Amino acid sequence: MKREIIFALTLFVFLSINFVYAINIDVKIKPISDSYILEFNEPAIYDLTIKNIGESEEFEIYSLVGLDIISDKIKINSGETKTVKIKVMPQDPLKMRKGFFAFEYVISDSKKNVKKGKLNMNIISLSDIISVYSDDITLNSDNARLLIKNTLTKDLDDLEIEINSIFFEYKEKIPLRSLETKEIKITLDKEKLGKLIAGNYLAKVKIKTRGKEAEKEIIIRFLEEEKLISEENKKGFLIITKEIIKKNAGNVKKNLTFNFETNVLYQLFLTFNIEPTRTEIKNFKKYYTWEKEIYPGEEFRLIIKYNLLYPIFTFFLIIFLTLLIKKFIETDIIIKKRVSFVKAIGGEFALKIHLKVKAKRFVEKIKIIDKLPYLVSLYEKFGAISPNKIDIENRILEWDLESLDKDEERIFSYIIYSKIGIVGKFELPPARLIYKKEGKTKETLSNKAFFINEPKKQNI
Repeated sequence: MKREIIFALTLFVFLSINFVYAINIDVKIKPISDSYILEFNEPAIYDLTIKNIGESEEFEIYSLVGLDIISDKIKINSGETKTVKIKVMPQDPLKMRKGFFAFEYVISDSKKNVKKGKLNMNIISLSDIISVYSDDITLNSDNARLLIKNTLTKDLDDLEIEINSIFFEYKEKIPLRSLETKEIKITLDKEKLGKLIAGNYLAKVKIKTRGKEAEKEIIIRFLEEEKLISEENKKGFLIITKEIIKKNAGNVKKNLTFNFETNVLYQLFLTFNIEPTRTEIKNFKKYYTWEKEIYPGEEFRLIIKYNLLYPIFTFFLIIFLTLLIKKFIETDIIIKKRVSFVKAIGGEFALKIHLKVKAKRFVEKIKIIDKLPYLVSLYEKFGAISPNKIDIENRILEWDLESLDKDEERIFSYIIYSKIGIVGKFELPPARLIYKKEGKTKETLSNKAFFINEPKKQNI
């Protein structure tokens, strides 16, 4: 029991020593300008209205943490009410933290009795003193509607705003009162609008006031709208022209597919200004398909021509092909020449020549003659069949065969090389083939062969 009494007395003494009596006053705070703008480094301003309910006293206003409060001491008689203007600056560590903050201030009298209160301060940069909002824009929009709001509890008398976007450019002086919102309308370029793709676009907002400037970005939404305009024209008599136009009048990229069909006979007389993506023949009809991406403002213009003059050319073409086929049928033996690149150990330019001989009927006394081009040398190693005669002076190779039966074939090959680098098209002359058929001596030629050697690209 004695221990409990001693503990209670000790606690009472401790509380009596540390207790600070509150001042008998009534306080109201009103912000005049509750924002601290970093670029200007000017204090926020508040009106503090104090009613002294107790004895006459002299009061001091200050803050213990985070703020510097600029204010003179004020004497208020008992029952009197006074309003004092205080200037408030955030201390350096807080200047790096933007946003709304609640700070504690202290009012003390001459006896060190105190009363504490809260004040709110907005620490912002110049770019945040106004907010800019844009309505969504559509293809039918004639104007862009923007709302500009003063976020401060103070007037902005010399405010200048400049807005640059893909839709418009705007620059104007707009004075704004405390927390005032103004609406502006900006005329849009309809032709430019028709070429834009729907989506979100950034606009740069430049803010100028009292010799300082800052920038911020806002988003303007361009809403999607699909619209495809189709047009078809037809004209002409012997040459009939059909024009199909598909225009993207919306603001969304369109994947266009266009189909056209005709019979297999008419396809011979058709021409297009744009090659089809794919074609298909089915049941004596030919189907054409075009696929294309068209962006807003672009158009797909397809021109189809029926040229009725083509049958005349087709007639002569058939005669020519008939003669060509006849010649091919009457051919006894065929010789083909082919060339391929060979990688030489010494780095020389080297080519391998292939001669393929195939008999369509029985022939005999066959002689194959091939001539070497100038600027090259012969590598004297050959394929399965070596030449019967090598005339280096006249640059001629000869192979002799006694006979070939129907569909029998032989392949001859040799290699040529040059120590001089050859660039561009290297052409080899046709090979000659002499043979006998039913006692008659006949002759035929191979095709010409060539090789294109591209120059090596050098890094600069």
